[in-house]
Amino acid sequence: MARKRSRPLTKEDVKFIYENYHKMTSAEIAEKLGISRFQVTKTVSELRKRGVDVPKKAGKRKNPIDEFVEELKKSKKS
Repeated sequence: MARKRSRPLTKEDVKFIYENYHKMTSAEIAEKLGISRFQVTKTVSELRKRGVDVPKKAGKRKNPIDEFVEELKKSKKS
């Protein structure tokens, strides 16, 4: 995979990273903004160093099979 040339971050990029870091992966954010994954993690690190409380990742994503099974169980109960 060819490395994408990163572009400089904007204030809007930093805001987007801050607002979405807990619900999107670094790769998803990087893809959406057209920057590198490293820039995303570096931005989060820099924000935290400056005392900004960036929410931690909400853990690993749920397994889609487990999510489906939970939905089936719920729909059978009602």
